[in-house]
Amino acid sequence: MTEDVVFAEVPNSVEEVFENFKEGRHTGLPVVKKGTKKIVGIVTRSDFLRNPEEDQLAMVMTRDPVVVSEDDDIEKVSRLIIENNIRRVPVVDGEELIGIVSVADLVKIIAEDGINGNVEDYMEDECSISWVKTPAQVVAEVMRLSDTDAVIILDSQCNLAGVVSDTDLVKAFEFEDGLERSDMGAASDENDWTWDGVRDTMKLYYGVLKLRLPECSAEDIMTEDVVYDYVGTSVKSSAKKMARGEIEQIPVLDEDNRLFGILKDRDLVKTFI
Repeated sequence: MTEDVVFAEVPNSVEEVFENFKEGRHTGLPVVKKGTKKIVGIVTRSDFLRNPEEDQLAMVMTRDPVVVSEDDDIEKVSRLIIENNIRRVPVVDGEELIGIVSVADLVKIIAEDGINGNVEDYMEDECSISWVKTPAQVVAEVMRLSDTDAVIILDSQCNLAGVVSDTDLVKAFEFEDGLERSDMGAASDENDWTWDGVRDTMKLYYGVLKLRLPECSAEDIMTEDVVYDYVGTSVKSSAKKMARGEIEQIPVLDEDNRLFGILKDRDLVKTFI
């Protein structure tokens, strides 16, 4: 596990924590109660993308996260990651955060020790794709509806052009200042006659920060320098690429350079079970 854990605290605003994700420093953070190490949640890139209009971290984070103790074995951690479709598991002593184990940590073990088989034994042959000229907002919607964290981008000849991951989306998001209005209604013991005189003055305006994607296409935000592999490549070789480049998914091509599938780091975690 990683012992020197970077974490977020509540109460806190989304804007302050979001900067860690936008700059690419982190993809997920455990959340503790301010002034303590008591873990109360976890926040990831996907949480921000699912709740672009929330401005408080407590409303965005996932509460009661899956946790393990430092005595638990790797098989249990791997099983929790697969069964709960998560990327990291905080390690606790009682309720206090003492470490974290991520998918990337497990992939490093695979890269060092190796496992038998080729990429096609572990890859997913169903993957989400889009076109280079597709609006970024549509790509984000494809990602949300398909419950995936990466969309492969093809050009007009159906060749691999890039990948848009949730990290790319987070980097592209901007904060938009706005105003919301709350109409304050009369209390239950007041009637319309007594309330009419002040109704128009009782409107509360408050500032909000909303995340929005700029008007652009997939090619404007995608990662173009894509690391990919071919059918027949060993899993150990792909794991080394993932570990070295901190890559979460690798497109797999056939001998004609056409898209064949996608190998995700989380798929490799299954080897520990």
